[in-house]
Amino acid sequence: MTEHFSTSSFHVFPDNLNYGNTLFGGKLLAEIDCEASKVAKSVIYGTAADNAVTARFEGVDFIAPARQGNLVIMEADLVKLGTTSMTIKVDCYIKIGSNKERWILICSAITIFVALKNGKKFPHGKTMEQN
Repeated sequence: MTEHFSTSSFHVFPDNLNYGNTLFGGKLLAEIDCEASKVAKSVIYGTAADNAVTARFEGVDFIAPARQGNLVIMEADLVKLGTTSMTIKVDCYIKIGSNKERWILICSAITIFVALKNGKKFPHGKTMEQN
């Protein structure tokens, strides 16, 4: 876990469900993007970069469904740094009790963010050794 680790949660509400009454994948992707952005913003904090944006989702594995009423926990952390890029992994779980061993992994995603300055890619100047 790096100093940029981030976690948050949300409940699955009726308006988050697809036609099969499970969590809509688009809702989960939006939540993953928001969680990863917290890590990216943490990386560029204190640098000359003025923003960090999603460049792509490198991989998304939907593993199990979430249903109405489930509490979804997201954990995001930095896994790699490029010159302007930040690779962030986000794991999503259904929380069952306080023991993490009982939680159910429902999705794992790799996102790539890039640092920007004035709307153009910008070297953030960070290395993994600094984290």
